[in-house]
Amino acid sequence: MAVDLRDTNIDPSKPEYRKMLENLQANILKPHGRKESDHLVIRFTAEPQAVRTWIREFARREVTSARKQLDETGTYHDHGTRGGLVASFALSAKGYGALGLLAEDFDGSGQSFRNGMKLRAFSLIARNRDPPPNEWEAPYQGDIHALVSLSHDSADELAAKTREVSTGLRDIAEILTVERGTVLRNARGDPIEHFGYVDSRSQPLFLQADLDAEKAAGVDAWDPSAPLGLVLVDDPFTSEEDSFGSYLVFRKLQQDVANFNAGVKDLSTRLAADEALTGALVVGRFKDGTPVTLRPFDGIGPVNNFEYLARDPVGNRCPFHAHIRKANQRGANPFLNREQERSHRVVRRGVPYGVRPAPPGETSASASASGEVGLLFHAFQSDIARQFEFIQRTWVDNPNFPEFLLFPGLNTGDDALIGQHPRAAQKWPRTWGRSGRFLDRLRFNFGDYVRLRGGEYFFAPSLSFLKNL
Repeated sequence: MAVDLRDTNIDPSKPEYRKMLENLQANILKPHGRKESDHLVIRFTAEPQAVRTWIREFARREVTSARKQLDETGTYHDHGTRGGLVASFALSAKGYGALGLLAEDFDGSGQSFRNGMKLRAFSLIARNRDPPPNEWEAPYQGDIHALVSLSHDSADELAAKTREVSTGLRDIAEILTVERGTVLRNARGDPIEHFGYVDSRSQPLFLQADLDAEKAAGVDAWDPSAPLGLVLVDDPFTSEEDSFGSYLVFRKLQQDVANFNAGVKDLSTRLAADEALTGALVVGRFKDGTPVTLRPFDGIGPVNNFEYLARDPVGNRCPFHAHIRKANQRGANPFLNREQERSHRVVRRGVPYGVRPAPPGETSASASASGEVGLLFHAFQSDIARQFEFIQRTWVDNPNFPEFLLFPGLNTGDDALIGQHPRAAQKWPRTWGRSGRFLDRLRFNFGDYVRLRGGEYFFAPSLSFLKNL
């Protein structure tokens, strides 16, 4: 029985999902939960047959299935036994070409994948407003063929596995760079990014257990469920039933923590507001995850059951340009019905890189270490153009969204957190909750504290393809 990609609220114990989960790679339907990750960015150097042999053996020996991931999650919940290594493998369009396979075999939803991230950066019609590729870090400027991701809770065991895999790759590939990611958590145990805000909240959910947990916290205002088709597509290079893959957007995003904090301080002075509220106006949540639109109920944490249309239609509580509102309008989009709006969501699986700078008053050696920090952004989806690129281009990097049709010329400004080409000052409410729609706003250009350093578009194939390559 073939899986229907319209299905949601999936019960993995049902037999109709067995083959799908066995053929699907881990970390797509549910985060793997490991603390440490190494991401090997690769360019093949050997003949296609030698590369195919390595991939086939690596998949059979190491690549983790969604079925194994869920089994290990159940064992951890029941017995407290942590799982081991999670390994995954993804190919770029040029990587398929290096194997002697035609990326043209991907259907219409694969057009952006076939073009690659660099070409999209130069497209005149539908481009991401990213820095040009010649400004990216050197490992990302040329062709990239594959991404090998290795994750483990033990840093030592991960390092040993990375050395082992790297040694095995010597005869067939050049490792362009290895990106190390480490999960950061606040005192409550919630994942955070380097600016200090709770991250990875408001994800599309597919599995019954995850949805049940959200329902227990309330879903009357926001439904986090999603159909399998939001993230899965048929693998075009295998005829085996229930063999799905997912398009992966990988981006290395550098975070300028010192200047971000200085920018928040400057803006807070101009607004005569405290820095905690000002930062929440930028992100859309306070550092503990409390949505700014729900203030004054501060301290309730990263709740997900809220929306904007009834509570904050003109952006007095959460500005239109706040990051979480730009990226997800929660039913308040003036041009899309709710089903259309929800179809643009992506599944985020990012992890911070670098050592987090010391917060004010903290002097521990580990926290105060210097060096570049940022986010290794991973997003899975079934259509890069409809999902990641639409969010990034039409919402995040569009200074006129959402006001450009309703109120021509009265721009909103770029996403204050991740906008990649800030050019117009945003409009900030001078008084939280009761500023005028436009006239009582402070014009202030906040941004350019998150910069793209490189990346590529990949496809995470089915295990049935990889093991039989």
